Amino acid sequence: MSDHIPTLADVCSAIAEGRLTAASDGSTYQVNAFELRRHFNKRYSLPTISFLENILSPAHSDSCDSTNLDLCSFGR
Repeated sequence: MSDHIPTLADVCSAIAEGRLTAASDGSTYQVNAFELRRHFNKRYSLPTISFLENILSPAHSDSCDSTNLDLCSFGR
């Protein structure tokens, strides 16, 4: 098992390289949390990514759709 912990830079690189599907409204990327988890589980063979479990908990579902995360923003 790898001890690499995925970072925001890993996520942004995966989106930029087309390895992770994301929708964009021009300023924010929308990434399906389950696709993100599948991507990192496959790439790093990790049994779980605990930060996703925290984000997807019921306490956070009232503020946004629990399957979509705003992960990367950019401005001009």
